[in-house]
Amino acid sequence: MGTKQITTGVVGIVIGLIMGFFASQIFLQNPSRVGEQQPLNSSQDSSQLPAEHPPAEVMEKLTELQDWAQTHPQDSQVRISLGNTYYDMGRFDGALSWYEEALQLEPDNVDVRTDLGTAYLYTGNPIKAVEHYKSSLEMNPDHIQTLQNISVAYLSTGNYVEAIGHLERLLESHPDYPQRKEIEQQIEYIRTQILGDSP
Repeated sequence: MGTKQITTGVVGIVIGLIMGFFASQIFLQNPSRVGEQQPLNSSQDSSQLPAEHPPAEVMEKLTELQDWAQTHPQDSQVRISLGNTYYDMGRFDGALSWYEEALQLEPDNVDVRTDLGTAYLYTGNPIKAVEHYKSSLEMNPDHIQTLQNISVAYLSTGNYVEAIGHLERLLESHPDYPQRKEIEQQIEYIRTQILGDSP
């Protein structure tokens, strides 16, 4: 299973660079969706729907999954699928409730807890996001997506010390991180130009 990465996108341009970098890197997780139904073919003409309306196939799938969830209260996978679907639609409030239900059944699922944190971040609650990211890191200290996402959450609140600490932890636990050099440069910029530390 992957985990969702933040897709959005300063004090200094580097903050924007880091935020934008993780926007493309904080892999909007599309976890394997166990038991997920294949999209249904629909005879409804999607061209008649409003531009912001999800395609008819997506709405059919949501209805099917919700019906299944209602009759199978112990099925965590259908709740994860519903959370993922709402997340991918950009309906993060809807994703929150389904991820919360999934975690009641699978409290140790790091991927889902991190996705829940990211949904909270997208709905403007970075403090709640950090709480869930911390819980994920307690279960898996080297979880790459969580380390990435918590860094963005701390940057968004201006907590540069914690952001740097988690970026350094990310590089330490993943020495082959593809953009290592860029992150090291950005860490140095924050430390010297924003925090005012001596080189």
